[in-house]
Amino acid sequence: MKQKFLTVAALWMALLFCFSMPVSASSGNITWGSRGTQVKILQMNLNGLGYQSGTADGIAGSKTISAIRKFQEQADDNPLVEISSLAVDGIAGRQTQEALHTLVKTVQQRLNELGYQAGTADGIFGSATAAAVRRFQTAKGLTADGIAGSKTLNALAGQQTGTGNITTSSSLADFQAYALKNWTRPIKSSILTVTGGRRFGASRSGGRLHAGIDWYVSNGVGTPVYAMASGTVVEYNYNTFYGGTGMVAIRHEDGSVARYGEILPGVRLGVKVSQGQKIGTLKANTIDGGTMLHLELYRGIASGSLTVSGNSSYAYLAKGLYNRRRDLLNPTFLLSLK
Repeated sequence: MKQKFLTVAALWMALLFCFSMPVSASSGNITWGSRGTQVKILQMNLNGLGYQSGTADGIAGSKTISAIRKFQEQADDNPLVEISSLAVDGIAGRQTQEALHTLVKTVQQRLNELGYQAGTADGIFGSATAAAVRRFQTAKGLTADGIAGSKTLNALAGQQTGTGNITTSSSLADFQAYALKNWTRPIKSSILTVTGGRRFGASRSGGRLHAGIDWYVSNGVGTPVYAMASGTVVEYNYNTFYGGTGMVAIRHEDGSVARYGEILPGVRLGVKVSQGQKIGTLKANTIDGGTMLHLELYRGIASGSLTVSGNSSYAYLAKGLYNRRRDLLNPTFLLSLK
């Protein structure tokens, strides 16, 4: 009798355990107790947008459900992308998951358009996206917490991305005329004539081409380098650019991007700089001891790193192995800046 009682009790315990097991969210709604990769991504996205779903552990508990409900309440009020009203039920069905994915992807796309390097716009709020948000927040004077809350979303929505401004809406000739009229020289000291291997497109080893121009200053160690236009530092390298030198890349407020190489940087990533502000000094490279400003220019229509190994396709240049982003420009006309 005792044996039979234990068997029945064990059966009931097993049934109770089965019914209390969390359900997988691999293909369907995310509700309380759901678990899996899909849940973890949802939590990462909610946290990245400031909805506080708790630790992204892939298990949907009360904090996750509460965060889902708050997102559903506010989703159609975001300034970046139009989202239809969602049912406020704390259940992340297909529409809620798609809305969250779309908003995060739009944040990533906007950050990339502005040069903040959020990585692939995949709709997943990972570490690269958080770092890009922090750089953007620093540049805009916001609390740099890496969370794309309402203030950050509003700033992203109000930020010019290049569409309709001089860098993308005009002809190349108009852009050049604009830059010559509005920008200032990056080197105030006299420079030697840019010829030979210092020219844009000069041959380099391995069949590649020189992607900028070299403003050579004889015995110019310590010569100040100035920002040609106001903008934000979007790339920074202290001493591994070329022969132990560094570089600074600035995305100008007009949308274009300039890279100042072979310098000792005086500004850091994410910092906003003003036109004419000193951003570094010339530094002698360890290859031949030369001191020059290696200057590259980009139109601002592409996103991501300026260096793209093996790339030979460009929007404004004939095919050639420059190893640079597709919106690379010939900056030779900048030698006429006053």
